[in-house]
Amino acid sequence: MQKVLAAAVELSEHAFETASDDVLLTGQTRLMSAPEMSDVERLRDLFDAFSRKREILGLLERCMKAPGVRVFIGEESGLAPLDACTVITAPYGAQGKVLGVLGVIGPTRMAYDRVIPMVQATADLLGQALNPDGPTP
Repeated sequence: MQKVLAAAVELSEHAFETASDDVLLTGQTRLMSAPEMSDVERLRDLFDAFSRKREILGLLERCMKAPGVRVFIGEESGLAPLDACTVITAPYGAQGKVLGVLGVIGPTRMAYDRVIPMVQATADLLGQALNPDGPTP
C-alpha cells in the first residue's frame, strides 16, 4: 500500500507539472499482460482510445459529479474499447470543490477488494494534500 501511495503522489506531482493535459495516462502497457487483452485488435482499439483521450475524459467528467468510488465493468463505461476492462474512479478536490478524478483501468478480473479501497484512499490523500486545512469533497 505504501508503494502505491508513493506512486500516486509522484503521479499527482507529474499531473500538476503537465497542467496543459486534461488527462494524464500512465502504465497502459501493464494491460498487455492481462488475458482479456490477448486479442491484438482489442488491444489496438484500447490504445487508440488512450491516445485520443477525449472519450476517457468524458467518462471521467461524468464521475466528477458523483461522490465516492464508481466502478464500471465492461460495457458499463459506455466506451467500446473498454468493454474488456474495468474502470474504477474516485473524485478528489480542495476547499469543497472537485478538481479532478483519479482512476484505474484494468482487466475485468482484477482484485476489486484491493483496488477499490486503494483508489478511494489515494483520492482522499490527494485531496488532503491539496487542502490540508479542510475536508475533501
